[in-house]
Amino acid sequence: MALTGRFWFKKTWSGKLILLVEEKKPRRFKRDAFTLRWREAKLLDLAEAPMQPLMDLGRIARPTPGSRRFSGLRIVAPSSETNPSAKSA
Repeated sequence: MALTGRFWFKKTWSGKLILLVEEKKPRRFKRDAFTLRWREAKLLDLAEAPMQPLMDLGRIARPTPGSRRFSGLRIVAPSSETNPSAKSA
């Protein structure tokens, strides 16, 4: 059974995310025929070649602190000019 590379997430009633993968399942009596079906992913499914784009998304989505693409957030001290509620009467 070969994976097609398509994936989806479903959320359970308890709030847990489950990764679903699509696979080609061969038919029993017809040669060169298959059906597509969705099933819950196993840990070994992530190591297969069609799932490599999913693994690459994990690296792209979370930038490291030293990366140049992500500038980060800067803390700006509030000033009395920009914050009208900080003025004292």
